[in-house]
This record gives sequence, structure tokens and C-alpha cells, in this order.
Amino acid sequence: MKKIIFAFSVIFAFLCPAMMRAQEFFDTSEASTFCSFSARLGFNTSNKTFPDGYFTLWNHNSWGTGVNVGGLVNLNFREYLSLQPGLFIESRSGDYAYLTNYLNYATKEDTHYQMGHIRGYYVTIPVMAIVKFNLAENIKWSVELGPYFQWAGRQTGDNNIIVLYRLPQNTGYSQYTAKHETLDAGAKVGTGLQFFQHYYIGMHYLAGFRHTWKQPEGGKNKSWVFTLGYDF
Repeated sequence: MKKIIFAFSVIFAFLCPAMMRAQEFFDTSEASTFCSFSARLGFNTSNKTFPDGYFTLWNHNSWGTGVNVGGLVNLNFREYLSLQPGLFIESRSGDYAYLTNYLNYATKEDTHYQMGHIRGYYVTIPVMAIVKFNLAENIKWSVELGPYFQWAGRQTGDNNIIVLYRLPQNTGYSQYTAKHETLDAGAKVGTGLQFFQHYYIGMHYLAGFRHTWKQPEGGKNKSWVFTLGYDF
């Protein structure tokens, strides 16, 4: 993931000198068309993180991979300013391992652990404010920010929580299924380049605000999305 982010940064760095040559870097004129449409296809890397110290012994979430496909509506108020609601279908994945140990009056000592791989399917609706700058005659740079709303569909993978408990006379074992929150909302921020008025490449970060797990309670959705697109 770090290599991909670095590659995007290098592209933007090479294009920055073109800002000085653009005739209208910030074009405040009326938009040529008020409503237009865009298609997007990309991949993501995501995880479901708990704060440090949430689990006393082990708290690990890896960045898994997935794909994104969707479409956008561009409501162009000026050449530099648009509102962009969209709809995306996403797959996300990741490995995780949680382990905690705590004292309890009834059981004296319990050990809870949960580990495995998970893949989920989501419907994501972002509503983005887009500010555009002219880097060169056929290159536009956009800064993009807004909220998103998300519905989590089927979750597959290893969803078992194991409980080991020790009583004075013996050791017990139980198992139950982890539960996921269905709805999430958060902030999406990113940047993109448009070439020749149609071709788009972008990078975004999504940070969820709500808990992603019902059991164990907590965790937040996080993802990086890298996108190619076509603006009609």
C-alpha cells in the first residue's frame, strides 16, 4: 500500500510545475453542463481496527484487498465546483486476531480469542464536494471531500469467538459467532486527475465513524481506494 501511495505522490509532484503554466488555474466561469455522469472501477485495501490497548494481549488487523465498482452524478455549479453523489458496490477483506485475558468473580480467569479471515460485501453512497483546478490545457486536478453512508451485506469467513475458562475444579470451552454492524457512516477524502475531459485516476481514504463489530463491540472501518474512471 505504501508503494502505491508513493507512486501517486510522484505523479502529482511531476505535474505541479504545470500549475504555473495553466492559463486559468482556478476557473470560476459558469459550467458548460450542469449534470453529467461518471463510471468508476478500482481496488481497495481495508481493515477493521480497534484502539491500541482494547485487547490486553493481542490486537492485530491486516489490510486486506477488494474491488470497487460504481457510478457518480456530477452536479456542476461552476467550472471549479461540483457536488458528486455516487453509488458503489465494494468487496473488502482482511485477517484479524484478538486476544484478551481478564479476571472474573464467577470463572476466576477467562481467555477470549478471535482470529481468522473475513470478506464482506458493501453498498457505499458517498456525497462529495469537488473543487477543480486547471493544471494544464487538458489536465484538471480535483480535491474531494464529503460524507459517506454504507450498508454491509453478507460477511463470510471465520467468524467464531472462542472462550476458554478455568474453574477451580476444571477447564471449560465455549464458542459463539461474531456479529457485525450493518450500517456505517464516515468521511471520505481524496484527490484525482482528469485527462482530456474524460479519463480519471483517483485516490481516496474512507474513515468510518460507527462501530463495525457488535461482538466484540467496537472497531472502525478504514480503507484506501484507488480508482480509474471515465467521465461522460
